[in-house]
Amino acid sequence: MKKRMWLATGLVIALNLGARAEGPPMERDEAQIIKSRMIPYPKQVSITDGPVVKIDKHLAVTVTLKGEPAGLAKRTAGLFKSYWGASPVLTFKSDATLALPQDGYRFKIAVEGGLTIEATAEGGLLNALKTLRQLAEPERGVEKLSYYFLPEMTVEDAPSMAFRGMHLCWFPESDEAFIERCIRMAAYYKFNYLVLEPWAVFDYKSHPEFAWAEKKVKAKTIHRLVRLAREQGLVLIPQLNLFGHASGSRHISGKHPVLDFHPEFQPLFEPDGWTWCLSNPVTRRYLTEMSLELFEAFECPPYFHIGCDEAYSMATCLTCRKADYAALLKDHLLHFRSLFAARGAKIMMWHDMLLVSGDPRWKGYVATGSAKIGTEALLDALPRDIVICDWQYYTVPKGSATPWPTMQYFHEKGFPVLACPWKDTEGIKSQARLVRETGLTGLLCTTWNYMHSQDMYRMLYTGAHAAWGYDGTGWNAGSAFNQHLRQVGWDMPVTRYRDTGVAQWQVPPENALLQ
Repeated sequence: MKKRMWLATGLVIALNLGARAEGPPMERDEAQIIKSRMIPYPKQVSITDGPVVKIDKHLAVTVTLKGEPAGLAKRTAGLFKSYWGASPVLTFKSDATLALPQDGYRFKIAVEGGLTIEATAEGGLLNALKTLRQLAEPERGVEKLSYYFLPEMTVEDAPSMAFRGMHLCWFPESDEAFIERCIRMAAYYKFNYLVLEPWAVFDYKSHPEFAWAEKKVKAKTIHRLVRLAREQGLVLIPQLNLFGHASGSRHISGKHPVLDFHPEFQPLFEPDGWTWCLSNPVTRRYLTEMSLELFEAFECPPYFHIGCDEAYSMATCLTCRKADYAALLKDHLLHFRSLFAARGAKIMMWHDMLLVSGDPRWKGYVATGSAKIGTEALLDALPRDIVICDWQYYTVPKGSATPWPTMQYFHEKGFPVLACPWKDTEGIKSQARLVRETGLTGLLCTTWNYMHSQDMYRMLYTGAHAAWGYDGTGWNAGSAFNQHLRQVGWDMPVTRYRDTGVAQWQVPPENALLQ
């Protein structure tokens, strides 16, 4: 009781006097309150019961990097001003012997000694500052905020995989503010890649008919988001579907941005419009021009996602069904692999068409390919720098002898493999464990049309923890998530009601009209 009374009445005194050094470990329940603010949760955390440390112009901040900190002093000063409205005393050092993993970091906060941060390079420094922002608490006992403070503590963390990604769709119903908030949240939770898939909304100058006329997103908007993401340690990767999903719309919508208005383009697609016609040479020319335009709008990142999933209507037109379809698909994939390799990028593709549906090896797992494309021979012919994105949306099926056999199959074939879960919490955790245990390339958490409400929280929160190696559950984590989303809103800043929180509306407009 005495300890809690001291904490309630003595914070301001401690901030002003700051007289003593680090204290004893903090009581468990109180420490848990502070720990629950960190997403993803770090590997090592130690919190003391000493006085708190004020973030202001008197705070001494020492940053030690493995390499030269060129340009980082100004950048770090700007982040302190943006996050906490403070301009502390910054000192940068270089130590070539510093031993920390890529994007890893450690920091120590103490009244005597201030804040010390160690990281190999900019990525680790940014990650440390993100954790510190989650920990910082606003001033108590006043009407309006004038400073933040931090507890005395030490933290050390490093990611458990090299590729930590989110997949985000830009639908015609999405707007720029929503996409920006999702990008900022992915960066805040220390993902380092985000695949951004425009669903017939990118303003192609080469082929303007391939986007909804009233829903176009210009290249300059993509440029802004790419640079914004890069500043926060996140690489944006474009996606254009080059096999299935040729309609650029969800199948259940029945919409088609091209054929609904331009029936003259029907020869580029299989008769139902869902799959590209691979036997038509004009199809490849169009896709090449559009994919390069999109690639350049994203400022030529190291990857390009070519989709290629769920091509259910492949080989249904007259020429495709009479052709050697396996040869057509092989040539199609090799063309785009070479196209981007010549520009220093690797292609990524969904896995499902590369596995024959009905094969007992994949019972209970996603496999939608056909014997028409000779999957085994096709795989053997593909270069081993193509990244296979294996999407399995739920948890391990009951009775499965080997968890996630499709991922292990591609891995054993020599391909880089990304496990791609969806919104199933146990599925995300299980696939992340497989990545860590078997050396798969990483995690690409998919979101589709569920990036809102509890699903938004579940995918970001669980995915971030999994990518950094934490399998537990957080205490009151939903409140922490809401607080972090609010901080991202301050950074933008948001100005509209619909751009706050995890849902655009508390009561959907169609429901409100009925009341």
